[in-house]
Amino acid sequence: MQSKREFIKTAVMASMLLAAPAICFAQDTPWAEIGYDRILVANTNGDRLAVRFRTGQRYDNSNLQQLNWLWRDWRAGGAHRQIDPLLFGDLALIQTRMSLDFAEPKLILVNSGFRTASRNATIEGAARNSQHVQGRACDFNMVGVSPALVVGYASPTGFMA
Repeated sequence: MQSKREFIKTAVMASMLLAAPAICFAQDTPWAEIGYDRILVANTNGDRLAVRFRTGQRYDNSNLQQLNWLWRDWRAGGAHRQIDPLLFGDLALIQTRMSLDFAEPKLILVNSGFRTASRNATIEGAARNSQHVQGRACDFNMVGVSPALVVGYASPTGFMA
């Protein structure tokens, strides 16, 4: 069983290896809110958002700001920061592949996005230099999908064809 840190490293490697070719040869999806350049996401505070965060190689700053807001640390008074847009690309890749394979849109539920350093320090087992504090990580589920299957889609050898 992979640790959380090993999973994150695996997911990052998978996205580096797989994201560029997938984007270059991206097939369209039947859903307006899901694709390699757009994302359907909610957080555990009840906020929900469907946005196109990138057009070609250009990021849409207005839509990135909306995603930054959704990723905020609402448990710490709504503190937020700029989230690394590559994270949205990684998540969109996983979401798109799963939605296409399941033939239905799969919603990403962010359990923990950005964390303030002070709140991060209160979480048992959280790294002192957590990627959550840097705006480069999130803990998420795909609604209606087992965590083990999500890990399979995020790992370099487990991507479904």
